Amino acid sequence: MIKSKKLALALALGLAITVTPATAATKSPTPTPKASTAKKVTPTPKASPTKKAPAKKKAPVKKKKKNVKLSPSPSPKWPPAGFKTDPLGETKMYLKVPNTKELIGILSAKTALASQIKDCTKFTCGAVIVASETGCRWWKVTGDVVGATSAEDRTLKTFGTVSVSVTRSAAKQLITILMVTPEAIGSGQIVTNINADCNQSEPSGPIPNTEYQKTEG
Repeated sequence: MIKSKKLALALALGLAITVTPATAATKSPTPTPKASTAKKVTPTPKASPTKKAPAKKKAPVKKKKKNVKLSPSPSPKWPPAGFKTDPLGETKMYLKVPNTKELIGILSAKTALASQIKDCTKFTCGAVIVASETGCRWWKVTGDVVGATSAEDRTLKTFGTVSVSVTRSAAKQLITILMVTPEAIGSGQIVTNINADCNQSEPSGPIPNTEYQKTEG
């Protein structure tokens, strides 16, 4: 059992020795290398980017104009509320002395009176709103400047009379007339007993005009 195993091993080694020289003596023919034909690689043309056609400008959409119907301004209420007139209503003239709030609103809307109102921070002033159903060529308003005689004597006294003339007004037109006097505001006088005249004749003097007549004594 042991020898057979060795034999087998020797035979196997001899076979290996004898086979190797035989293989080395016989030269196998060297294959002649064939000239390799190089294949020309044709570059694949790259797809040129497709030029986008310029976008067509959209025609501007014309907006339809909305026709706005302007409704006429409502006619002012006549006769004006809060105004006084003669007891029989024959003159068709109306007058109102505005309170402080009303006067501030009027002055803020009428720039023509702005320069005059500055004087009222120093001097006694009065104001009146007038209107006529038929219109006037020119107006004349008068008023008395009344106040305490002095700081010690509170007896009422008339210091003078102010007269203001202004230009025309249309029918049913409300106009504000400011009455500026030369009496200092510190004494606490007021303009009262206001009267208004609507004149259709030619004015006898310059317009606008303010006159003040001081009471004697």
